[in-house]
Amino acid sequence: MTSKIFNAVMITAISAVAFTSCKKEQNAPTDLITEEVSFASNKKLIEGIPDSLKVPEGNRLVADGFARGFQIYQVKRSASNPNVFTWVNIAPLATLYTKPNFTDQMALHFAGPTWQITKGHNKGQSVVGKKLVGITPDPTAIQWLLLQAVDSLSSANNKITFIQRLFTKGGLAPTTGADEAHLGQLDSIPYTARYLFYESKY
Repeated sequence: MTSKIFNAVMITAISAVAFTSCKKEQNAPTDLITEEVSFASNKKLIEGIPDSLKVPEGNRLVADGFARGFQIYQVKRSASNPNVFTWVNIAPLATLYTKPNFTDQMALHFAGPTWQITKGHNKGQSVVGKKLVGITPDPTAIQWLLLQAVDSLSSANNKITFIQRLFTKGGLAPTTGADEAHLGQLDSIPYTARYLFYESKY
């Protein structure tokens, strides 16, 4: 079941970027680099996270990923007002790295939201998260988030319990083009972020 979910969301995300690429060539700029804090100073990093995004007691930080990629949006009609059209976020599509200069791949990130771990003791596992809390420290960037792993959608052997998305840059929806003439159109907006992964201590 997890494999089918993984394949479906991967196809959705990749298809979205493929459609967008036909419209224009885009590359996530290297200057959208997230704040750099050494993983060696985990205690200091965790203490600096806003209280509303902190994970519950009994969980420990096990992985730290620097992400670069796209937030994919599509023009959709409002369900409540057929004359209103908006850009709706349909998927992220990003690669996570262990280094802040975006080297040493550790995970792939796509619709779900899903993280497919490619390095470390969770290698080969996928985790699907659900949003618990979102805040907007920077109005020019997508939200910082606290997410909880959904066991029924994640790999059977997944050990990750919570994920935080922090230090975001870019990724906001387009501000123009949401109209009937562009219904169904896709656009991919570059972003970077830092993702922290937690497991239960017990």
